[in-house]
Amino acid sequence: MSDRAASVPIAANASRPYWRVRVIVALAIAFLALSLISGIAYIAVLAGAAGTTELLLVDRTRRGVEAEIQLVRSRLDPVTEQIELIAALAAAGRIDIESAVAVREALAVMMTRAPAVSAAAFGTLDLKLHRVSRDPQGEVIRDTVELAEMPQGLERFRQLQGSSETFWGALFWNTLLLQPVINVRTPVRRIDNAFIGGIVATVAVGDLSRLIVDPARGGDERYFILAGRDKVLAHRRLVDPRGLALSEEKPLPGLSEVDDPVLAGIWGPRAGSARVDGALRDLGHVIEVAGRRWIFVYRPLVGYGPEPWIVGRYFPIEDATDDLDRLTNGAIVGAASLLIAALLALLIGLRMARSIRVLTDAAEAIERLEFDRPLDHRSRLREIDDAGLSLEKARAALKWFGAYVPRRLVFRLMAAGEDGLASRRRDVTVMFTDIVAFTPQAEDLPEQETADLLNHHFALLGACIEQEQGMIDKYIGDCVMAVWGGISRMNDHADAAIRAARVIAEVVRHDNAARRARGLAPVRLRIGLHSGRAIVGNIGAPGRVNYTVVGDTVNVAQRFEQMGKEFMSETDEVVLLVSGDTIEATTDRSALGRLPDPVMRHVKGRDQPVEVYRLV
Repeated sequence: MSDRAASVPIAANASRPYWRVRVIVALAIAFLALSLISGIAYIAVLAGAAGTTELLLVDRTRRGVEAEIQLVRSRLDPVTEQIELIAALAAAGRIDIESAVAVREALAVMMTRAPAVSAAAFGTLDLKLHRVSRDPQGEVIRDTVELAEMPQGLERFRQLQGSSETFWGALFWNTLLLQPVINVRTPVRRIDNAFIGGIVATVAVGDLSRLIVDPARGGDERYFILAGRDKVLAHRRLVDPRGLALSEEKPLPGLSEVDDPVLAGIWGPRAGSARVDGALRDLGHVIEVAGRRWIFVYRPLVGYGPEPWIVGRYFPIEDATDDLDRLTNGAIVGAASLLIAALLALLIGLRMARSIRVLTDAAEAIERLEFDRPLDHRSRLREIDDAGLSLEKARAALKWFGAYVPRRLVFRLMAAGEDGLASRRRDVTVMFTDIVAFTPQAEDLPEQETADLLNHHFALLGACIEQEQGMIDKYIGDCVMAVWGGISRMNDHADAAIRAARVIAEVVRHDNAARRARGLAPVRLRIGLHSGRAIVGNIGAPGRVNYTVVGDTVNVAQRFEQMGKEFMSETDEVVLLVSGDTIEATTDRSALGRLPDPVMRHVKGRDQPVEVYRLV
């Protein structure tokens, strides 16, 4: 679509008469009405009420419960983060999982970073379990046992093997601590999704109980956590669970077994009143125990096991109702007035917020270089409507810009400002790819099929290049030129370019297998890599420039790609030639594996022969 066509709907919308007011006028009307109504309500409330109400106390208690939930999350979520970190390091080969000592030391470090962890273990494919745990005296114990020796060890390991993400498992009994533990588990998978082990970390129920009743952290002895509706997970009595006759078969006590008659009656008959129930709503309920009424306030907490948890607190109803009788009819009038004011403010605010949110979303989309979503910007507020119209015009204009400029380059230049545009010499690795015999192949194809073939091919190569932080500099017919280290300095530009080239070779082979299955000829590809100093920056006339890389390094890389003709047989699908300079520029030579012996070749523009390595 042309720029002219893209602007037609905007012009049509703008031509229709549309009543609008200024933002300042709308705000003034809204705030004046809110102030007037709120003032009347405030006077009415002050005339008829004083002190606190049950609602305030219940709300305060609700916030306390929510604070306890956040406290529990702050204790448990770092455990999840730490085992996922260990899993990622193991999957990347940063931890030698074949070394029991290395695995146990990594787990020990994790336990120091997540103090809530009472034990951590790494199960490997040889059915070994490397463990680090704290005994009741706080001493750290490291050992390795057979998974088959652990209760349900093989079953839990198989469960991890079939999982693809971290999860909190069913609670189980810890024979060392003599108490139940909650646990989080994560599978360890390499980048090819192959399962190589599993990690589990446990948190003792006693530690969780100690956390919620600690006054220094905002808790008290009336807080509790239930697993489901009838099992007590955390309570003052579970700080030291000895004497509760807990075991592997019965890891958690019931409501009536923690010496707390009030908690034992939590699900008993309701004993509230219309006033109390109206204040509580869905926050909780009231029960009566031994002639005294108690208010329970609780909230669900999910995500830490197969059963949802209930985090709550209870307190005597007298704490809430002492000041309730002091309210007067003025409070009712004030509440009604405030409700009207709130509804009016909400209505006006929502209308304004929705329009502003639409503009904000559109601006953020443009900032992310996402130009495909049209903007529904019409508003009765003049400034917002004008801003929306201008933003839609900008989106339509920038849409074409985004199709011709690499987005990573744009983000880099936006971050660097004008300094990012200056030309400079930089160490880079340049890649050239070329489809073998593409011209005669394209002559036998219709134009659209040729375009589709190239677009599909470039999409495959582009994904591999961008995954390794490379930048596609340009397309030259069926060739691709890509650069590593051009947009920003990269110490491992050669490593990244070699990884990308190898992945491209693998992707092309897989794609060729699919093409053969459809009866199509395979795509054969030559790839050349060379590293060296090059000039990076804006090259071109003042009105038409390219952010590109120029110099001898680029020429040599292109000649390496052409040199692939000498090395490629009729049966080869991909040939990858890498210069000795690129091999020398790598930071991790071991990642290249066993290198073939180099071949010496003369390259145009070089007096001395250069080393050529065929990696694919």
